[in-house]
Amino acid sequence: SITDDEEGTLAKVSKANPWHNEAMTKITGSQEEANRPLTEILTDHFDLKLDHHIDVHKFAGMAAVDTQGFVAHNDDVVVVSFRCTTSAYDWMTNFHVASSEWELDVDLPLGHSGYCSCLMGRFCVKGEKKPRVHSGFYNNILQVIPILEEYVKPLLGEDQPPRTLYIVGHSLGAGISTLAACYFLLSYDWEKLPHRLLNISAGTPRACKGSMADLVNEKLDVLSPMGKAGIFRVVMNEDIVCKVPSERQGYEHIGKLVFLTEDGEVLVGPKVSDSHTVDEKEMKKMKENDPALVAALEAKEKEQKELGFRESVHHSMHHAKESIKRDYDKLVAKIPRPFRDHCPDCYLEPLLRLYEREHESQMKKC
Repeated sequence: SITDDEEGTLAKVSKANPWHNEAMTKITGSQEEANRPLTEILTDHFDLKLDHHIDVHKFAGMAAVDTQGFVAHNDDVVVVSFRCTTSAYDWMTNFHVASSEWELDVDLPLGHSGYCSCLMGRFCVKGEKKPRVHSGFYNNILQVIPILEEYVKPLLGEDQPPRTLYIVGHSLGAGISTLAACYFLLSYDWEKLPHRLLNISAGTPRACKGSMADLVNEKLDVLSPMGKAGIFRVVMNEDIVCKVPSERQGYEHIGKLVFLTEDGEVLVGPKVSDSHTVDEKEMKKMKENDPALVAALEAKEKEQKELGFRESVHHSMHHAKESIKRDYDKLVAKIPRPFRDHCPDCYLEPLLRLYEREHESQMKKC
């Protein structure tokens, strides 16, 4: 969702954020493909029909809202994707710490969380307190929910073919996707619907206070064993955005952790905290206690040796591209590691390698 159907969008966004161009090139396979209209990219690369391009840029009450993304679908899936951090304001939203009550019945008609919402529900509360969420992400999702109701809800009817609803995003988009997942999880009866919900986010800031996290986790405890819902957050090594807002402010992550190590390994559900870095020594200990991990790493090493010869044959053909790549690497090498690990291309590289290995394995079985 870093691009759209308007000419020059990717170039404009990448001018200050070259890693977005790098990520799109990895996804589509070439610079030329990356700059095609979003509609064509979705159709040709993912067999998806673009239903709506999300573009909300306005003030809602006292809150500045800046959300881009898209809704697309086919007979098997519905995809709701939110654009990542692209501006100084987006970074301010990521590092915001104020929270608001989750009260859609009141806030949806307003289109924002209300004035001084960070104070609402904290003093002289009658009855049960309402769950709280990140104010910045909440104001963004309040503007998007009517769009989701218009374009996604009809695709999730009981008369529709069974689909998986994927809600995805990176960085700012990851935070918004988390609250979009909360909305769908709490507003739809997934036990009765023929569909399922998956929220997969990368470089995800904390979006829920403990009260909302508890509510969501209770739902997941029921739906996950049924294969009806899952929330997965992907963390690249030392990514700083995954550590904000602080747990000291009462914020919590929701869902299962997928950890990408500094060596590019993909670990699903490791028992590590967000401040933990899995280095070579840690990997050695994990291998000693996990035979399946050892087998996976050995298979990867064998595959890399097999690919080595093919890559050397085509080396000269890619010399010009590699020269450009080296210039990009020199640029990003200057970025401190906690921020560098947040770049979308850093996330894509190990995930694409994993996809290629799994795809090749499936092809061999066939």
